Amino acid sequence: MSVVPITPLGHTVINLGIAFGILTFIVISLRLLSRAWCSGRIWVDDVLITCAAFLTWAFMVTNILAVNRGAGQHLDIVLQAGAENLLIYSKIVYVSSIFYNASLGFIKASVLTLYARLGDKQLRLFSFIVLGICVCSATANVLICIFQCAPIKAAWDTSIVSKTCVNINAFYLANAATNIFTDLLTYFLPVRLVMKLQVPRNQKIAVGVMLSLGLLACISSIVRITFLPNMLSSPDPTSVIAKPYYWSIIEINVGVLAASLPSLKPLARRVLPRLLGDTSMKPTYGRENSDRSRGNSFNKLGGGDQNASQTSRDMYAEKRDMKSPTAAHNGRDVEMSYLDTLSARSGDGQAQPRHSHESQEYIVKKADNGQIVRTVEISRSVEAKGGFNSHSTRLHSEVYPGQAC
Repeated sequence: MSVVPITPLGHTVINLGIAFGILTFIVISLRLLSRAWCSGRIWVDDVLITCAAFLTWAFMVTNILAVNRGAGQHLDIVLQAGAENLLIYSKIVYVSSIFYNASLGFIKASVLTLYARLGDKQLRLFSFIVLGICVCSATANVLICIFQCAPIKAAWDTSIVSKTCVNINAFYLANAATNIFTDLLTYFLPVRLVMKLQVPRNQKIAVGVMLSLGLLACISSIVRITFLPNMLSSPDPTSVIAKPYYWSIIEINVGVLAASLPSLKPLARRVLPRLLGDTSMKPTYGRENSDRSRGNSFNKLGGGDQNASQTSRDMYAEKRDMKSPTAAHNGRDVEMSYLDTLSARSGDGQAQPRHSHESQEYIVKKADNGQIVRTVEISRSVEAKGGFNSHSTRLHSEVYPGQAC
C-alpha cells in the first residue's frame, strides 16, 4: 500500500515498469531458449545481457517503491508522511542510481561482445577498444554513485551535517552525456560493415532496422537528459523526478530488447521456417548459380561465430585459400541473426575478375547418431583479364550437433 498518494505520473512509472518487466522477461527467456535449442551453447554476450536484465528489473522495482514513497508527488505532501518516509525515499533513489548505471554498462558490454565474435578483424579490434571505454565509464559511474558522500550514509540521510559529498548535480549531467557518447560509439560501430553488405536491399534494410533499435535507447537517453536540469534545480525534487524515472525505464529496457531481438531469429526460423523462407534444415538437392548462392549462403553455412564467418569468406572471396577447412563444427553456434551477417557478407576489398561463374550442390541429411551432416560441392570457373581461365572444384562437409527440427 502506498504511503503517499500516487499521482498520474507515478502511475505512468509503475505501468511502464510492469509492462517492460514482463516484456524483457519474455524476450530474455526466448533468447536463452534459442541458444540452448538451436546452438546448444550460451555465449558471453548472453550472460552479460541476462545480468543487465536482472539489474534492469531491480531498477524498476526501486522506481515502483519510490513512487509509493513520494516520487511524482509534491514535496510538502511527502513531508506530511513523516521524516522516516522521506529517509526511506532518499535511500531508494540512492540505490536506484546504482542499478541504473550498472545495467547500462552490462547492456553495452553484451552488444560489443557480440560484435567481437562476428569474425571481422577490424570490427573485433574496435569492439574491444569501445568495450574498454564502456567498462571503465560504467565502473566509474557506479563507484561514484556508491561513494558520493563520506560517510556513505550521508548520501540519503540529510540529518548528517559533518560530511563531504561530490557535486551530485554536475555528476548526473556528466554521467548522462557520457552515456550518450558511449551509446553512439556502440551502436554506430558496425555501420561500415552494413554499408559493405553484399545482400539484397531488403536484407540490408533489415540489418539497419536491427541497429536502429539500439539507437532508440540513445534517443531515450537524450530525451532523459533534457529533464535533468529541472530535476536538479527544482525546489520540489520529488515531483519532477517522475519524468526522468520513466525515461530511464524506457532507455534501459529498449537497450535490453535491442540487444536480444536479433538472437531470436534462429528460434523463429525453427518455429516458423515457412514464414522466414528458410529451407536450410530440409534435405535439399540441386544447383544454384553464383548470385543466388551469394544471396542466402550465410543462412546455409551457419555463420554465427568467427569460424563460420571465416568459412564463408573462404568460399566467396576472390583471393582465397582453396584448401578445405578442417575446423570441426562441434560446439559452434549456428545462429544466423541479422547482425551476424555483417562479417560474412561484407566485401573484402579484393579485385573482381573479368567473368566468373560459381555453382554449388549441397545435401543436408540426418546421420544415424542424430547429428546434421551437410556436404557441399563447389565448382567455380573464372575468366580473368588476359584470357587466363581457371576451374576449381572442392568438397566441404560440416557436422552440426543436435537434432534437426
